[in-house]
Amino acid sequence: MERYVFEIPTDEGLRETVIESIGECYSVHMNGHFVGSMWWEENKGLQWNTGDVELTPFIWDIASMLSEAFTRNGFPSILKGTYSEIIATTWKSAEMLEVVVSADSDLEVFTVFLKDEILNLVNFEEHLDLMVRKADSTYFIIMGIN
Repeated sequence: MERYVFEIPTDEGLRETVIESIGECYSVHMNGHFVGSMWWEENKGLQWNTGDVELTPFIWDIASMLSEAFTRNGFPSILKGTYSEIIATTWKSAEMLEVVVSADSDLEVFTVFLKDEILNLVNFEEHLDLMVRKADSTYFIIMGIN
């Protein structure tokens, strides 16, 4: 199952949006609440569609975020969707992404595992450094990608 985590700006502020693929259909939760499902309409030029009224106002924003998921800028959504230990990501510079894991995570074990698996998630060629730290600590480990 593919899983992506984005923050979508709305009139009420940012909404954490979790998208999970269920075959050819994507389930969408916003701030922990199920808002609907979306899918590709092949006969309409591969446009996203939904039958859920609550999801309709956000479908273009979500489609835009999904289209960037496999780029360098969209990489945080893949990280957060893949590893539940990650609670936040923040761009510190053009080449540095801070990754914050939960306070109860073992940072050393997590980073060793991430180093082994990270290349399976990367679909871009540009260099990127990850600065990985625990939520309750200033100690961090830097990992280079590409």
